[in-house]
Amino acid sequence: MNNDFHIWENNRNIYLKFLIHNSLEELNKVPKGFNNNLLWNIGHVIAVQQRLVYGLAHVPLKISDDLFQKYKPGTKPEIPEPEETVELFKELLIKTIAETKADFGSGKLDHYTPYTTSKGFHLSSAAEAITFNNYHEALHLGTMVSLLKFIK
Repeated sequence: MNNDFHIWENNRNIYLKFLIHNSLEELNKVPKGFNNNLLWNIGHVIAVQQRLVYGLAHVPLKISDDLFQKYKPGTKPEIPEPEETVELFKELLIKTIAETKADFGSGKLDHYTPYTTSKGFHLSSAAEAITFNNYHEALHLGTMVSLLKFIK
């Protein structure tokens, strides 16, 4: 699992750079041909990780239900987000890693309900969910690199 956590930390640090190096306007911009923006992608990966790892282990999510509902699969940005959302995401990108590591190590996530993702991956444990989450976050990172080409 150490390698999975290491990959996740690296991905999240890249996401953090998007928040630091782009203006609020750029983070909120939905380019023509896209249905989301940089901020939505970051909120989405935070929400999905929480659902995949915590929700399916029957442990309360570490994010609010409002945040989860706003960024869960099937959503899209409705209105521009304020700077407070950027600051919240900066915190959650890193904080949720430490929380997940601790909860995984303590066995808190051991009672996992098997789940098959929309991409056909069968997850039978929190460990498998963490591995799949890296794949999911990498997909969205690719989307964000594409978005960046249209907002700069």
